[in-house]
Amino acid sequence: MFFTQLLTALYVFAAVRANPLLGNSSAVVPSPDLVPIGPIGNVAAVQIATGNTFIFYQNSTGEIVLRRVTAPFLSGGTDKAEDFAVPASEVLPYTPIVAITANTAATYTGIRLYFFSRENVLSEYTWAPSPVGWIGGPSCTSCLTAQGIVVKDGSQVLYALANPAFNQFRVGFVSAGQPGTISEAENLGGGWGVAPWP
Repeated sequence: MFFTQLLTALYVFAAVRANPLLGNSSAVVPSPDLVPIGPIGNVAAVQIATGNTFIFYQNSTGEIVLRRVTAPFLSGGTDKAEDFAVPASEVLPYTPIVAITANTAATYTGIRLYFFSRENVLSEYTWAPSPVGWIGGPSCTSCLTAQGIVVKDGSQVLYALANPAFNQFRVGFVSAGQPGTISEAENLGGGWGVAPWP
């Protein structure tokens, strides 16, 4: 009986190791060159036309940080440190995070990052190639944050869409004022407006 169980276990082990659909077993062995990434919640990412991928996550100190990878991981992308972080004082712990870019075939207009503040305010940071740099936070008058939109306490609903043909942006969330539905903030190029589900 023991001998039959041992042969069965060896057969299953050999079949699993030989199955190409399960991937390369060496892929689970940590590399000495491993870059430690420790998100405490969800992760958001955008890829721009150059192939650079910008990955945003909240770290253990509560900041939202950015890591840039020069190409997809399997294509030999390399990690590049970025000097950007949303301060922990502006970020709700375990906030949902979304990011969008308005890439078109011909132009790249920037990155928009959305999350919830500690006061449950729908917040935004933006990056544009000209002038180069990030803007955001409570003092940013052109950011969605300045609208003072309060989201439902405890909500994890957050999405964003971009229409690069018209430089238009939409951000979906659950409003504290209308908690029974999804609302959207929309910027059609001339400022932000808000409406509930039609």
